[in-house]
Amino acid sequence: MRNRNPHPWRWIISTGLIILLFCGALFASGDGGGSGGHHNPFARVFEAFFIILLLALVGRYLANKTKQSAVLGELLMGIIAGGLLYMQDNPIITIIRNFDIIEEVGRLVTQKEYSYITAVDDILAESTLKPDVQTKLRELFIRPDLEEFLIISNSINFISSLGVILLLFMVGLEISISDMKKSGKNSIIVAILGIILPFAMGYGCTLILLPDLSHSSHVFIAATLCATSIGITARVFKDLGKIQIPEAKVVLGAAVIDDVLGLIILAVVTGMVSSGNVQISDILIILIKAVVFFGLLLWFGSALLKRSVQLFAKFDRSHVKLIYPFALLMICSYLADLIGLATIVGAFAAGLIIREEAFQLKGIKGFQNNETVEHILAPLEGVFAPVFFVVMGLQVDTSILFTKEVLVTGGVLTLVAILGKWLASVTMPKRLNKHIIGIGMVPRGEVGLIFAGIGRGLGVLDNELFAAVILVVLLTTLVTPPALSKMLRSYESKEPLKDQ
Repeated sequence: MRNRNPHPWRWIISTGLIILLFCGALFASGDGGGSGGHHNPFARVFEAFFIILLLALVGRYLANKTKQSAVLGELLMGIIAGGLLYMQDNPIITIIRNFDIIEEVGRLVTQKEYSYITAVDDILAESTLKPDVQTKLRELFIRPDLEEFLIISNSINFISSLGVILLLFMVGLEISISDMKKSGKNSIIVAILGIILPFAMGYGCTLILLPDLSHSSHVFIAATLCATSIGITARVFKDLGKIQIPEAKVVLGAAVIDDVLGLIILAVVTGMVSSGNVQISDILIILIKAVVFFGLLLWFGSALLKRSVQLFAKFDRSHVKLIYPFALLMICSYLADLIGLATIVGAFAAGLIIREEAFQLKGIKGFQNNETVEHILAPLEGVFAPVFFVVMGLQVDTSILFTKEVLVTGGVLTLVAILGKWLASVTMPKRLNKHIIGIGMVPRGEVGLIFAGIGRGLGVLDNELFAAVILVVLLTTLVTPPALSKMLRSYESKEPLKDQ
């Protein structure tokens, strides 16, 4: 039978270019919208949201066609669109990429008796931004429609933040505390070594490659290399029908533990950066905060979750499985931020304590809903989480992504990232394929992007470092599926694993 589409790549590339040109035309318009009295100030936020969702959709499609992770497709579409729009001097992209400068100017004008222009000149003079970027910002600050673009940019950042906490909440939902306990000593060993080795190697490499960086930046880059993306590896195992092999169980168990340990490390590192201190006492205080926060929420989950669900259901029986988990996500994210932890730590903890049996409310007349919490909230994550990855791509400065400094730094960190995770598997018994376990732990994916985004927001990752970390995420995400697939296709079933 004749192939109806002999040149799929032509169609894929053409579709991508058309979408990007369409998005560029929409985003590039500086018109404030309708001029009538009924103009909605958020109308252009809806436009931007539509464009980002369209970019995410195309990215997912192209990734699926090329058998890559959807996260990779969304990120790359953001990088390409961001590069094209930035070259057109798009004000929204300029604000998103330099949000810390915008905030600093606002803070200076508010706190001190500075004129607006003086504040702008002082902040830009103290920055390390390139002259062309400073020129773009100066032109932006004197635009009469700056306030409208700030509303759009803030709204995009809000939607992106909502997407990432929903993502981490869903990750928490998928993790069972009992499964973590059953993951076995091999998973625990791989997880712990997979944290220690990349961190130590990453810290050492940055000290050698980038000696002028602050201690906080060295620590944060090293922490970023500790992450593991469970989704990418799990998808490869599942697609090839190898999800039940012993090596898969070790990798997935270790990745789950990595998620928990990685978020605790993120909480500690974020607290260190925010306080500006690196004393042992400060680290211990932050660690205690994280442990107490998780401990209290786990206690709430075991002791009070069902009672609070029952109380909530008395007010709204039909939507309790939607509104209660979402409300819990919101308050846990806020409380985490309140005590100096990252909001995603609270989001993850909220998902971790949700148990389906807590919603079996037989005593409440009229409550009938057989859908799981995960199934009900999955559409929300499907809408908002892709925005986070596209926005991460929009923030990447493509003019420096392929410079010698970024390529060298990103290349070395990628080697460290791969080697550190692979070495974590060498202690496994002979009956297990060490290469499958080691490669399975390599992808950073969405977790690495979350770390990078937080680091950029805290100011410890400048544009070059942020681009280098994005490069690590791209390369580790690209290399894992084909390498793991090749090993799994030649996999021969070995002795069943008694102790995972």
